[in-house]
Amino acid sequence: MSQIIKADLDEMVFEERERRYGAYFLRKRYIKHLAIGVAAVCLLFTAMATVPSLDFGPKEEAIKRKKIVTEINLADLPESLEEEKPEEEPPPPPPPPKPPQLKQIAFKIPEPAPEEEVDPDEEVIEMDSLKEAPAIGLENIDGALEGVFDGEIDGEGEPDIIAETDPEPNINDFIFDAEEPKPVNMDDIRKLIGYPDIAKDAGIEGSVVVRVLVDKYGNYKKHKVIKKVHPVLAKACEKHVSKLKFTPAIQGGKPIPFWVNIPFKFKLIQ
Repeated sequence: MSQIIKADLDEMVFEERERRYGAYFLRKRYIKHLAIGVAAVCLLFTAMATVPSLDFGPKEEAIKRKKIVTEINLADLPESLEEEKPEEEPPPPPPPPKPPQLKQIAFKIPEPAPEEEVDPDEEVIEMDSLKEAPAIGLENIDGALEGVFDGEIDGEGEPDIIAETDPEPNINDFIFDAEEPKPVNMDDIRKLIGYPDIAKDAGIEGSVVVRVLVDKYGNYKKHKVIKKVHPVLAKACEKHVSKLKFTPAIQGGKPIPFWVNIPFKFKLIQ
C-alpha cells in the first residue's frame, strides 16, 4: 500500500530550509493570529459604539438639590458694590495763547474847558512824541513794538474764481530772491482815503503801515495793520485797501503769493 504524504504550502517552502529561526513558526501561526486580531477589533468597535448610549449615572428623579435662599439688604452692601458713577468728561483744552499786545500811547482830542476845570496832573502828549509811537489809542498800553504778528487778520478779500494751488505764505516769512509786488493804482487809493477831518482838526500826523497779501495774479487777498498813529487814520486806510491792484511777485520766473508792506503817510500842510 502506497504511503500518503500530507504537506501544506509552508511544509513545501521550508522543506530544505532552516526552521529554527522563527519564520517557519510565524507562517504556521499567521491564520490564528489574524483571526484573533480581527475579533479584537470587532469587539473594540462594538464597545465604542454602545458605551455612549449607556447611562450609568443617577436618574434625574433621584437627584435632590437643596434650594438655598438668602435675603440681602441693599443698605448692607459694601460701597464697592454701589452703582458706578459715569466717568467725568475731560476738561476742555486751554484756549490758544493770545498774540502779544502792541504797545500803545494814549492820545485824546483835546476839548476846550475853563481854566479852573483843567486837571494840572493830566499829562499832555506832544505831537512830536507821537510820530515814533507804534500805535495810538485812548489809553496807555505797555506791549511789544511793531514786528512779528501772531494774531488774526483784519480783513480778507473775495476768493478768486481761479483756484489757488500755491500754499499761502506766512505773514512773517521772508522770501528770498523774489521781486516784490508793486501797487499800480496807489494814487487813486490815496485820493479815496483822503485826510479824515477829525484827524486833521486834531492835528494828527504820521504813517499807517498795512501788510497786504497779494496772490500770484496781483489781487488783494487779506491784510493786517502793523503800524497806526491813530485808529481814525487806520480805519480810513482799511476802508479802501482792498481796492489795491498789484503787479504779481516773481520768484524764479514764476508769479507767487507775497506779503508786502504798504505805507500811507498823513502830513498836515503848514
